[in-house]
Amino acid sequence: MTLRDDKKKLSTWLFNPFLFVGGERILLIGLIIAAVHIPIGYFLNVRFDGAIDMHLVPTDVGLLTPVIDVLIAWLSMAGCMFAAAKIFQSPMRLIDIAGAVLVARIPLLLSIGPVLLLEPDFQSIEELLNLQGSELYQLEALSGISLVFLISLIVLLFNAFKINSNLKGARLWIGFIGSAIIAEIISIMIQQAV
Repeated sequence: MTLRDDKKKLSTWLFNPFLFVGGERILLIGLIIAAVHIPIGYFLNVRFDGAIDMHLVPTDVGLLTPVIDVLIAWLSMAGCMFAAAKIFQSPMRLIDIAGAVLVARIPLLLSIGPVLLLEPDFQSIEELLNLQGSELYQLEALSGISLVFLISLIVLLFNAFKINSNLKGARLWIGFIGSAIIAEIISIMIQQAV
């Protein structure tokens, strides 16, 4: 199958748009996606407080909070992926991975709808453990749906790293897994310090 044939497949566009878009275009698309995070975070009380995290919070979120959340998540993931690629002597360009990491965050945005609709009402762990009936089914449905969005995010991040680093085999997997874990740790540490 050729790249031309792949361009016609919806699954390729959904899970590996980085085959077709790069450079300034992917960065511009990514910055638009990052900008969408801000009003969503502000108006819906959503925190993007980690490299791959999204949470609803019970208190109002200030306008600056989603800006800081997205910047920390973006810079930690893009920076770690870029560093990992350079450690393995990849020709990765910073502009490509910076935009691709932002585009890969689309599943986080899409997951907000189901979370808002299905999140059961509980205030403590005891209440969570005692959920029954429809609230328990809501929690199970939300868990399954959230898992699908998390897997989509990870697939997009992996493809962003793979295409932009041009690494193969163990170096690809070590670079991706290592950079994702380190980015998550860094982003959480910075969030706690801010």
